[in-house]
Amino acid sequence: MPGLSVLIREGEVCRCLRSKKLFYQTEGDESEAANAAPFWCSRTQGVQGPDGQIVGLDECRPGRGCCETA
Repeated sequence: MPGLSVLIREGEVCRCLRSKKLFYQTEGDESEAANAAPFWCSRTQGVQGPDGQIVGLDECRPGRGCCETA
């Protein structure tokens, strides 16, 4: 699995999904996004999304009502 920044850029996860690693991961960093936990939502600034559900790599995908991929 690619890094979180790649998943966001390719629209595989919500663009509001954040992790601490997102801010210091470099393009050459091949570490998996799963290793970037814990996650939070940039819209709510918490561990729950605007829909009140938990955020995460598996949860914040297209099809979720609050997911923004573009």
